[in-house]
Amino acid sequence: MPLSSLLISLVTLLPSIKAASVSSTAAQTFLGVGGSGAWWPNDLYHFPDATRQNLSSMLFSPQGLGLSSYRYNIGGGGVNVSNPTRAPETFYVSPGVYNWSADAQGVYFLLQAAQFHVPITAFANTAPAPLTSGKASCNGGFVSGTGNQYGTFLADVIAHFRGQGVNISYVSAMNEPDSSFGPSPCGQEGMLVRPDQRAEVVNGVWNALSAKGLTSSVGILADESSSLGNALNEYASWLPQVKDKVAALVHHTYDFPSDTSYTNYVNTVKSQYPGKVTWMSEICCSLGNADGTGKGWSGGYDPTIKNALMFSSLVFQSFILAGEPHYDFWTLVSNQLGCSPLSNPSCPTAPNSNGWTDGLIYYDPSYATNRNFQLYVTKHYWAYKHFGNFVKPGSQRRPITGSDAGKFNLAVATSTNFYILAMNPTTSDSTLSLTFPETVCGTVGHRTSASEDFAQVAAATSTGGNTWSLPFRATSLTTYEFKRGSC
Repeated sequence: MPLSSLLISLVTLLPSIKAASVSSTAAQTFLGVGGSGAWWPNDLYHFPDATRQNLSSMLFSPQGLGLSSYRYNIGGGGVNVSNPTRAPETFYVSPGVYNWSADAQGVYFLLQAAQFHVPITAFANTAPAPLTSGKASCNGGFVSGTGNQYGTFLADVIAHFRGQGVNISYVSAMNEPDSSFGPSPCGQEGMLVRPDQRAEVVNGVWNALSAKGLTSSVGILADESSSLGNALNEYASWLPQVKDKVAALVHHTYDFPSDTSYTNYVNTVKSQYPGKVTWMSEICCSLGNADGTGKGWSGGYDPTIKNALMFSSLVFQSFILAGEPHYDFWTLVSNQLGCSPLSNPSCPTAPNSNGWTDGLIYYDPSYATNRNFQLYVTKHYWAYKHFGNFVKPGSQRRPITGSDAGKFNLAVATSTNFYILAMNPTTSDSTLSLTFPETVCGTVGHRTSASEDFAQVAAATSTGGNTWSLPFRATSLTTYEFKRGSC
């Protein structure tokens, strides 16, 4: 082989080396990383206690995901919902009268989250059935004039649990108010709230919280539109009337926005509603590539590293591109495997077209008859653990700058540490030469890849001064920890 060809071949085998710097100025302060407790508690409550305890630890403990946000679903009663798992019980009996023994399933995991001191959002897909237009938990709408009654119900539930030491910090009275989730019988709860009705809902919740002295302790989130497009088109109909009563504008991203669309949304909110922070609070159900291309609403179950990195790219998009401080995945646990794990041992680990990528942990939908209480953990779980463990409330994002700064490189700073979360969605290894604005000491690394589940790896290595070398394996997500100060 000619020498020139040999050199070219050797160069192509070397890892790509890029350089960037960590800013000394914070871009945003993080508020939480979490997910929803909708629906799965109705099944998991019936699992053996040891399994329930293990699941709680997997979700809430530092050894598990270490979540800093849990969305507790205040049920509407499940009237006319055909899927029992998606029909949560309601505390509501009549105005001011409640059955606090209802929803033992959801309350069990709510209390588990509280024991781990996880901040909690209480959210509702619908008002109690007697308050809706169809007297059901779906295929109907909010009834104008019932805002104070609905708000009182939510505030009474919140006050009840706060009295038991449950840290409910936020409330969301509307969840995808752009749909009633009909026709009946429905697949889940839902309540249509027209844009011109949403200010009444917010005012009703505010008035009820105010009557209990809770407006400084419990923030109101709205309006959880299913897409950024819906949100922008509908804000003008309600937000100006209640802007000062809304703690955060919370949206879902089921339009799977491009970077351009997401940037337009954030910039428009900043321009039209200055001072209002935006959050991403629900997403699921997409196939696609590790770099985020090919994403979009879709059925199909994919527990592999490719899908885990695809969803991780969405977290990076919200945190870095949009500069948002809070991120929630949809349902943390799902039964939508699309196959039978007892009949097919490869079921939990192999993609199929029948299931859904709507969970981080899965369980057998036939558990009640076959007594299979196994929990199945996806690569998405291990990838999300990087964010749950290292993006904590009060920590700050430090922009990574320079011509080689990638959109999948996140620097998180606390008073004692820096954490560098970086995703390499390509099929080639790479290395980042990263310069810090101060003296740091690399301590340890953690990597999730096709063959590794948050595995401990060697610390980054110093190359002189405040510059460190961070290697990234192909198709992986890696976090490097640094202590602030000298080694």
